[in-house]
Order: sequence, then structure tokens, then C-alpha cells
Amino acid sequence: MDYPVNLRPLLRSRHAPSYIFVVSHMRSFSTLLCHILGSHNDISGYVETHLSYFGRIDLWQLARKVHETTDEPVVSKYVLDKMLHNYVHIEPSVLARSDVKVLFLVRNAEDTLKSILNLFVGQRSRGPIKGAEDALNYYTKRLQKIEEYSAQLGHNARFLESEKLVDQTDAALEGLSQWFELGERLSANYRTFKFTGVDHFGDPSPNIRTGTIVATEVRRQAHAPVAIPEAVLRRGEEVYAACRETLLRHQGAL
Repeated sequence: MDYPVNLRPLLRSRHAPSYIFVVSHMRSFSTLLCHILGSHNDISGYVETHLSYFGRIDLWQLARKVHETTDEPVVSKYVLDKMLHNYVHIEPSVLARSDVKVLFLVRNAEDTLKSILNLFVGQRSRGPIKGAEDALNYYTKRLQKIEEYSAQLGHNARFLESEKLVDQTDAALEGLSQWFELGERLSANYRTFKFTGVDHFGDPSPNIRTGTIVATEVRRQAHAPVAIPEAVLRRGEEVYAACRETLLRHQGAL
């Protein structure tokens, strides 16, 4: 796929790259994962661009967005975007392209809901989440959408459990490196970028600015105490279990 002439100055090579879509939800360690991926010499991109993908023109525009958020030429192998919200649409024809790799990243219900509430309620970050029911509603709808994508893609995508990235880092990065066919293995130490830690460009917490993976227990200790009603937690766990089963059935876990 050749790029239009006006986009070629943004590229490090005249060869069109392939694409990585990290399809996930808020507070899934997606910012951490995308910083790790975007720090590799073969991958450009690290933030959510909020683009929808209906065809190749939108894939071309991703190169421009990535250039704007990195101030660097786009590499020749992969350009990365992540999608965390249902207002971003991906056409089935785009998902099915041979030059698109889709990685599903999903985190368990209790940790996700607590982290969402810590961000939007405990830390009073700007956003649509005002309480536990809002957090559950977002999580439910997002995981249902991920299930839809999973059923469409089958074995053409992969599933990574968020916890594995933090608690079994070596195995997770080895699996990703092999799937993306990277010449050099992914590293747990990553770069910081132009918008690292900036609100609305991913995780705004100090953890992401460290350049390395922060242990789960350290993350939890920094959370403000936010209560989750038992009924909300139980429903979240049901939604997570259903989504995880679908992903394991169609993709299997890395």
C-alpha cells in the first residue's frame, strides 16, 4: 500500500508499514504496554489517537497522528494505535487486513473498577465517571464490544491478560516479540515521550514516567480508598469472565 505523496515526508522509508491495534479498556495497563511497544525501533506510536478506521485513508492518517505525538519520522515496520472506547469504530474490513495485527488487552474486574474510581473519583480527574455504576457501565459495554471484535477475528488476533504484563513480564514480552516478529526483543524499560503522563493521553499517574514497570502492590498502595458495592463488583466479575472465555476460545492467551 503506497502512501500519498504529502505523507511520505513523515515516513522513515518509502515502504508502507503494517499496523498494531491495541484494543482494550481504561486502566488496563494499556499506556504501559504501548510505551513498551513504542520504545522499540520497529514500532512507532504510544498513545490513543481517537481515530476510527473505515478504510485505508484512515490508516494513512494514523501515520500523521503518530508523527504529531512523537515529533519523529514513522518507522517502516509498524505503526501503533490503541482503542479504549466504543465511540472509536473499526470496520470489519480493516480488522481483516493482512497488514493489521490486533492485540486484545483485558484486566480483571475488581482491579479495573477500583483503578477507574481511583482516577475519576479519588483523584477527581475530569471525565464521565461519577461513581461505581458509571464505572461498571463503561467496563460492561467495552468488554462486550471487545467480545464482538474477538468473534470477528478468530485466530488472526491475540489476547494478553493485563496482569501478565506486570506479574509475568518476561513471558509476556517474549510472546509479543515473537508474534510481532521483532528482530530485537521488547524490553521492560521504556522511553518517555512528548505526551507521557499528560491527562487525556493515557495514564496520568507518576508511575508511567518512571520508564519501567511498577509492581502491582506498589500501584495499589497509591490508590485512594474507594468503595465498590458488592452487587457492582459481582456484575463486573461476571462480565469479565464472559469476555475472558470468549477471548480464550477465539484467540488464546499469549
